[in-house]
Amino acid sequence: MFFLRNISHYAHILILLFLSLTSLTLYAADKETFKPFVLAEQTNIKMDEAKAKIEKLVKQSPFSIIAEYTPYDDAHIYVITSDELKSLASEAEYGGFAAPQRVSLTKVNNQIQIAYTNPVFMKHAYRMKNVDLQPILDQMTQAFGFEKFFGGDGLTARKLKRYKYSFGLEGFNSFYELPEYDDHVKAIAALIEGFNKKDSGITKVYELKIPGKEQVVFGVAMNEKDTGDEALNTKKTMSIIDHLPLKRTAYLPYEIMVDGNKIIALHARFRIAAYFYDLKMFGKHGFGKLFSTPTAYNKAFTKVSGGKVTQVEASNGFID
Repeated sequence: MFFLRNISHYAHILILLFLSLTSLTLYAADKETFKPFVLAEQTNIKMDEAKAKIEKLVKQSPFSIIAEYTPYDDAHIYVITSDELKSLASEAEYGGFAAPQRVSLTKVNNQIQIAYTNPVFMKHAYRMKNVDLQPILDQMTQAFGFEKFFGGDGLTARKLKRYKYSFGLEGFNSFYELPEYDDHVKAIAALIEGFNKKDSGITKVYELKIPGKEQVVFGVAMNEKDTGDEALNTKKTMSIIDHLPLKRTAYLPYEIMVDGNKIIALHARFRIAAYFYDLKMFGKHGFGKLFSTPTAYNKAFTKVSGGKVTQVEASNGFID
């Protein structure tokens, strides 16, 4: 009987120990933070050499380059994807936003910073439930190298899934309300027509079809020349928000998505803030300097998608 009591006592201790370890593991997982970018390396090679290096690395990886573009001097971006990434993206309602990953080359003080987006950060920020993008991150790390994650102190999965820069501002699915069409084909045609007109300040960088659903993602570049609106000056915008030593150039390009018969775009107060969540509201490099940006983006996206700009309501910048 004494022997049985001892077994029961030890079993009780083991159960308590197991529960304690489980609780600690769950607590640690809840406290794990994610940053939006990965620094692959900083190198002394020239930009052309860095481009050739990335192109070679992509060919040796599961990824392919769907576009490249230079938003301003000393910066170059490759947009990449893979069949596996597109398939995973198709499993989430708006997963198309994460299907194109970006690799950036930025010249800073005679060095080239090679960096890329963190798909696991996107998985949480873009609410891709039950989708595991860690294998994609592993493939990117293997392909391009890894020095460290960067972009603020990091946000937990819990915070990313409900992320808003501030109370009352837009979250992930607070999309710009852009035109709807009779069907998917007409929505795509309207957007292509808008790109071709070249009068909205929006130009196409890439087009990516998400398999198995009526969803197409368009990467877009912005410029103020078509409209005279300085809020569309990408270089100026980035000079305000991307001021720290490690450059977040891979934030670019922005996206517009045709989802079924709807055209949608992430609101600037979410899309910009999510990648620069550590910026203050005020100061030389604060969001207050982008006061007119949310409205300017809304007008540009509305015009390029065939809507009436006169119906776009003015926003109070990053402060409602």
